[in-house]
Amino acid sequence: MNIWILNHYAHPPDLPGGTRHYDFAREFVKRGNRVVIFASSFNHKSRKNERLSSGQNHLQENVNGVEFLWIKTFPYYGGNDWRRAVNMLSYAARAIPLGLKLKEKPQVVLASSPHPFAGLAGWLLAKLRGASFIFEVRDLWPETFLDIGGYSNKSPIVVLLRILEKFLYRRARKIVSLMPGASDYIIGMGVPSNKIVYIPNGSNPELFYNGDVQLPRELDILISGLKSKGKMLAGYTGAHGVGNNLDTIIEAAKVLQDEGADKVHFLIVGEGPEKKRLIEKADSRDLINVSFYGLIAKNAMPRLLKAVDIAIVSEYKLALVKYGLSQNKVFDYLMSARPVVWAAKSINNPVAEAGCGITLPPEDPQAMAEAILRLCNMSEEERRRMGMRGYEYVMDHHSVPLLAERLLQVIEETIQK
Repeated sequence: MNIWILNHYAHPPDLPGGTRHYDFAREFVKRGNRVVIFASSFNHKSRKNERLSSGQNHLQENVNGVEFLWIKTFPYYGGNDWRRAVNMLSYAARAIPLGLKLKEKPQVVLASSPHPFAGLAGWLLAKLRGASFIFEVRDLWPETFLDIGGYSNKSPIVVLLRILEKFLYRRARKIVSLMPGASDYIIGMGVPSNKIVYIPNGSNPELFYNGDVQLPRELDILISGLKSKGKMLAGYTGAHGVGNNLDTIIEAAKVLQDEGADKVHFLIVGEGPEKKRLIEKADSRDLINVSFYGLIAKNAMPRLLKAVDIAIVSEYKLALVKYGLSQNKVFDYLMSARPVVWAAKSINNPVAEAGCGITLPPEDPQAMAEAILRLCNMSEEERRRMGMRGYEYVMDHHSVPLLAERLLQVIEETIQK
């Protein structure tokens, strides 16, 4: 089969960010399929052009058998302002003519929705190239605008996104949801339940088994220095955005510092529009038990997580979590066999299901501080056993080969209809 995947933010593992579709594509290629991933060369995490040279509008690159079609898109360097919207639209507008120029026709086009314009481009390419269209729902639009952005249901952009959302749901042969409860929302839009398939995020065992990529030297020195002082590292990796509740982590660090629990050190790794404010907040509280570091490549993540003693998931009390959470970092935490503090209220809780950590309410710094201290006071063997339960859970339910096989079955069934 010739499979096209449209994901604006798709990455191979040598770049920071999620590698869901690269990982799946690698499994598809192993089974004799050809995969082309349409991705933006402007990296959403680093805010840099990672692949194209000056003057290039696109580039095809083979990464371990997976074809990436890198597309030049409008850059943006701040938060979620109009420039990001133009970046999204430029991706969709440029993906369509490039897809029409490719010689080999696809049997299926899977479009993923970090934003819905990728879905629109995917549907149009599928229609024009005579392929089946699968729509993957990563984020619920426009619900994300309503919950995080503060928009009203009467906002013109919300009305337009609602129309686009229903259009894509109805025209997709299959809808792949990453969140366990999103089917209820989609069915409420008049979509039959037999069109919806739940395939969550996961972790790639190959990355952890074969990963020998070193950490950036500055980060390696930082971790080595903290370890030499006997510190226990409580780590967070991922986005620093308005939807990521890192304030609770900062406040928990303040609680522990005030209590004199000086063996705990918080390591926060990643980037995002909230990072500057968070650093200033930590500085204003004179916190010496918090360190920040920037982006690292996905293939360096296993080494980082092996250096961390406890991993943290921290979310806000958002209405969207009623549909569930499916974050890449959670399953990487579990794959690294580290105990996890889960500070979120969601219909799914892999940490509780696996018995590999402590669950507590979101936005409660005192509870987070107590949970971290409790894990630190356990013996190394107790933490190891707890972490191994998470590893076994991922291997049974969220390993990339397992999830990729499930998606490939959906693709084959879609083509046969």
